[in-house]
Amino acid sequence: MAYSTNPLVGYLLRHSYGQGGTVAVPDREVTASARSLHVRGRLPAGVQDVLDRLVDVYAGWAPSPSGPPLEWCFLVGGPGNGKSEALRDLAGALQVELPLRSSGQPAPRTVPPTWPLQGATIVPGLDIAFVNDASVPRQDAYGDRRTGSLFLDLRDGVHHLFKPGPALVVFANVNRGILVEECRVLDNLTRAEPATQAAAAIIRWLADPRAAPGESLVPVQTTVPLTAASPYYGQLAISVTDQGVTHDIIVHAVFLDTLSLLEPTPGHDGRSVNFSVLPAIPAPYEPLGGLSDDAGSRSGTIAGGITGQLADATHWDGAGCRENGSGSLCEAYDLCPFAQNARWLREQQLRDRFLDALRAAELAGGRRFTYRDLLGHLALAIIGTPAQSWLTDEHPCRWAERTVREARNGNAQSVAELASHRIYANLFPITDPAAWPKRRPLAEPRAYRVVASTMRAVHDAPRVRVFEQAFNLIDPARDTDSWGGLRPTILDIIEAMDVAPPADEIRSVEGWSDAASSEVERRLDAVVPGEVTADLGRGREGTGRAELLRKWRAVLLLRQAGLALGWLPYKSVVQSWLNEHQAALCNRPSGALRLGLNNLVLPSQAEFILAPFRPRTMELGRSLPANCVAVSLLARDLRLELVADGDTLSAELRLAAVQGGTAETVAKLPIDLRIAREALLNIDGPSGSFTEIGEAAFARIERARAALISGRYLASVRLLFSDAAGQAWEVVPPTSGVSPFRVQSRSGGRR
Repeated sequence: MAYSTNPLVGYLLRHSYGQGGTVAVPDREVTASARSLHVRGRLPAGVQDVLDRLVDVYAGWAPSPSGPPLEWCFLVGGPGNGKSEALRDLAGALQVELPLRSSGQPAPRTVPPTWPLQGATIVPGLDIAFVNDASVPRQDAYGDRRTGSLFLDLRDGVHHLFKPGPALVVFANVNRGILVEECRVLDNLTRAEPATQAAAAIIRWLADPRAAPGESLVPVQTTVPLTAASPYYGQLAISVTDQGVTHDIIVHAVFLDTLSLLEPTPGHDGRSVNFSVLPAIPAPYEPLGGLSDDAGSRSGTIAGGITGQLADATHWDGAGCRENGSGSLCEAYDLCPFAQNARWLREQQLRDRFLDALRAAELAGGRRFTYRDLLGHLALAIIGTPAQSWLTDEHPCRWAERTVREARNGNAQSVAELASHRIYANLFPITDPAAWPKRRPLAEPRAYRVVASTMRAVHDAPRVRVFEQAFNLIDPARDTDSWGGLRPTILDIIEAMDVAPPADEIRSVEGWSDAASSEVERRLDAVVPGEVTADLGRGREGTGRAELLRKWRAVLLLRQAGLALGWLPYKSVVQSWLNEHQAALCNRPSGALRLGLNNLVLPSQAEFILAPFRPRTMELGRSLPANCVAVSLLARDLRLELVADGDTLSAELRLAAVQGGTAETVAKLPIDLRIAREALLNIDGPSGSFTEIGEAAFARIERARAALISGRYLASVRLLFSDAAGQAWEVVPPTSGVSPFRVQSRSGGRR
């Protein structure tokens, strides 16, 4: 047998997260198989449909004096949402090659580079211009910051239609942040020529496709509006033929950042937008409505497809982990954490529960994974936080070879290092140093040395901060739930680890999968109990080391069991959020979450009192404190509705009295895991406590309550105040006389 180097591991290193961003590794020898690696998921909803539509439209294009509308395409989203790859596919379908980004260099701004003087020819009579990166400014853009570059591109594109010669199609990648700056430039427009007006209308619509079109010299119409169930595709029609050109413009806009990659893509058979009818009809977003154990598998999602590609056996024991010459399996395979992590993800139930953990992290962080985030976290889950040697001159497979050799020679530190790269250790890093005793690592190679340096030390977060916090929030080792009696059983297994190895005992748990166990855990249980026993006899310092080592083994086992069996903290809250989100999208009745939110924000009694000038807009009792101004709100005047928009869920506070057919929304409260958590604690009535949700969530509830006593609603509420003695008074309209108001005691007396 021999050791081998897996090219996929090098690929994962180049795409894993390190210190808040993608790892930058030095150039080293790259085999042909490594160069061919390109893991990617399906395109976001709507992209393939628009691609097919444009190919059909332009493949048979023929110049004519009065031709069909020119169909332009814009891909909108934040960084890492797959805009560049999607645009590359669109260009390839039209036989135009977009150049790849060179290392350390920005992507070419436009293709062809001669734009705006001329575009690239697709077919006779038709040119195309690609704005590959709208965030790169044009040299002739306005001001020191050169903002307004996209506006100039669109204006030049429309100008092109007024000139004799071929028609022009514009495709563009647009970052949402750029649209904000572009709209600021539009506020200073003074020229009213058609090209300027058309370009401004497109940018304003891309920035806010649901807003009503403003006044313009050129007719503008939203032909496919964005809706709560289909926020990923919209269409705009701009008529310029009455200005002396032969073609109107249809704008296709695909918004790549509105849906979760961990939920099913809208539509069936890879089709999300039906272009066979006019206007086109986008398929509705239909999430699973729960976790995999009760709602369906996530393996068929975009994230599930990428995970399946990375874990596929052909990349591991099929070829990647085999010696090229002999074809024998790598000698480190059984103890290699990378290969065993991929084996974990190949088993569908384990993969589904892993994907459930990623979906729970989205809710806990209040942020959806982009393609870049997803690939970074998948790479991190499989290979772990990059060791320092990986970033210099050592391939991770060579590190695994060296560490496995030492582990087989009885080196306890090497065994612990392998265990610290298992998938359950990679996914849930501990960042709270206060939870671990401050003890120095030992000089000799022991398991404790790894524990002290990795579990206690403060280091740069290996991922985006919001997800670092999210994964800590859903860490199974931090849970206090009993897991149906399983958690105490796991802790008992740890207490008895000097008698029976935990790696063997956990396999007897109902529902356990063999793919969740490996030789790494068995080796770990061969060295840890002995080290704990030895330290217990070495005084106070040794006892502290033994306790820390035992705690570390308990954390690993809790994480392993929680991830493998689907036990995550606040699992019921996640399920409730997912169910309520699906119900809101499908206009089904709300459940317990809505009731809890109503009790949390709007107490159930007929009247409640808020103090607008206090540091916190808190609910007051029937007796006001001295020198206090408050307002009295009637519960019958307000109602709370759960509203879903794409992949978001919000609670909207609306006036109960409907005027003009539409209930006015007074306040909007986005619901994430923390808000949902507190709401479910309030199902049986107001708990009077905000101890569960933290300062950020509390501030959002406070702002929602503050909105109740502002604006037009304030004119109809009852104003109260108390004097120095604490007596409550009320400001009421006068019954007679010239006074604009009168004051009366809450008990009925007048002043």
